[in-house]
Amino acid sequence: MTYQFSIDKLIRTDSQKDWAASCADKALALVLTARLALENEGSGICSDTERACVVADALEVAYSLMAIASEGIEEMQREGSYGSWRDRLKS
Repeated sequence: MTYQFSIDKLIRTDSQKDWAASCADKALALVLTARLALENEGSGICSDTERACVVADALEVAYSLMAIASEGIEEMQREGSYGSWRDRLKS
């Protein structure tokens, strides 16, 4: 399947910190949905190829959402001197 727009260009924000938790929750739901779609063999609504394409699309969206969450978490760690940023800021 080809799309006019790339998914990672559609999902963007300038305030990753504000959206980190929400994006992470939605990414978890998409990953679960993708897993359930792969495990579901009894519906017969679509072919294996169609199901694989839909799962790939869902995982691509989840990846884009997790990129926002990751950047937001890193920004919060930097501001609060948490995690690996604590040692970097002391130097």
